Amino acid sequence: MPVVTVYLSRLIGIVSLIVAAAMLADKATVVTAVEHLGQDRTALLLLGTFRVVAGAAIVLIHNVWTRGFWPLVVTLTGWALLVRGVINLFLPPEVMSGLFAQTQIVDFYYLYASIPLMLGAYLTLRGFSATAAPFETVLPPPNPGR
Repeated sequence: MPVVTVYLSRLIGIVSLIVAAAMLADKATVVTAVEHLGQDRTALLLLGTFRVVAGAAIVLIHNVWTRGFWPLVVTLTGWALLVRGVINLFLPPEVMSGLFAQTQIVDFYYLYASIPLMLGAYLTLRGFSATAAPFETVLPPPNPGR
């Protein structure tokens, strides 16, 4: 598997596991933070900027759609971050508050916490059990004529 897929799988996997553990450890704080986030335009701008940067980086480095399920999950994670970041940047706080209310975070909290847990477990397992291709097979050969 290409080095970039292995690296991104490890990175996204570990970060997702940490986020899931934090969600499972302190439900009350996470629910309060999510409820307040929709009302705070400054926080939405910062979160949106972070998501756009992270998502665009993943999409630009790893926009792979044809090499199987594992690389597809990495690519879709990048696109999801990018789209959610753009939504955070451009939707008004009132709309974001309404979206947060419609997701019924309190009622389905453990379902929402299971998403990063499953994503993180899958990508961490795949990333750390894979053998990465050497850089020579991933990078193009140097052009000696220049």
